[in-house]
Amino acid sequence: MTAFTTRERRRLERAHENGYLDATCRGNRALVKAYGLWCWRLKVPMVWFERSSPHSRFATVRLDMFTTPNMLTAAGQAVLDGLGEGWITAHDAAWRRTPRARAGKMAHAAFRAAVQAGHYRSNRSPLSKIDATAERPLKLVARKRASA
Repeated sequence: MTAFTTRERRRLERAHENGYLDATCRGNRALVKAYGLWCWRLKVPMVWFERSSPHSRFATVRLDMFTTPNMLTAAGQAVLDGLGEGWITAHDAAWRRTPRARAGKMAHAAFRAAVQAGHYRSNRSPLSKIDATAERPLKLVARKRASA
């Protein structure tokens, strides 16, 4: 594991408390990865924002549902669309060119919308039943190999 500086550890602590990560610091890849692993272990949506470029006044706010077993419903996507113009799907969302002063509030609102009941549903497909009493045995099918 990467040894974080005191500032980076404090950013992670604040992210755990707030529900979103302020990744506007330089060299933030390890910080985002550590926060993503924490979100994945707790099965909560990953929300973070980072600068659009190193010296930009704008930020990109991101929501990632891949750290949860859930996906956004149409109602959840509509609420997120109301936050501002962005790219929103059932599994993730991104708002580009958000003023940095507003990015924290937007990230907080995105997290609250993603975890609110009715805004998400399980992403698991239903299991198909296998009739074990059937007379015919299971048929094994060879996998096709990808050609180079």
